[in-house]
Amino acid sequence: MLWVGALVLAAGIAVLMSTIVGGSDKTSLSPEKGFRPQLPAHSTPLTNAQGQRVDTFEQLDPQVRSTIRTFLATAVVRKHLDQSWAVVAPSVKVGYTFQQWRHANELPIVPYPIENVDNTNYYLDYASTKEIMVEVGLAAPHRLKIRPTSFQLALNPVGKGAHVRWLVSYWMPRWTPPLPLD
Repeated sequence: MLWVGALVLAAGIAVLMSTIVGGSDKTSLSPEKGFRPQLPAHSTPLTNAQGQRVDTFEQLDPQVRSTIRTFLATAVVRKHLDQSWAVVAPSVKVGYTFQQWRHANELPIVPYPIENVDNTNYYLDYASTKEIMVEVGLAAPHRLKIRPTSFQLALNPVGKGAHVRWLVSYWMPRWTPPLPLD
């Protein structure tokens, strides 16, 4: 009984200390007043000019494919940055003026020395009315000894009606570190 009493006393002291000492984080776990949970905006599969569902990169509108190629040949390669301004979404250009962008050494875009944009591999992950996600396989010139890398590129529609343009809103390497072969 003595041991059981000692364990109950120790547990009580532990609960009392954690209550008194507590933590410094006073963040409330309940939602703020006026919070109303909402589902994401409805999106539907993207269709091309012929009304067919877009399932492959080749089915994308030629203007969208041109936007992607321009982005790769300018912003990613860091050449002719003035031309990349027109194909990058406003969310990526935040904090830059056109003049700052075209002369910038540091941009919010991961650079990669693409050997040839014409030999780039594209795979359409998905295409909806709200976003297009493409996997882009790139290779650097052999002399640089940089391994080929896959990137994810997202485009979002900007504008309304007939003035909608798809602009690049996301660009990130899709790299997984190699695992040991034990």
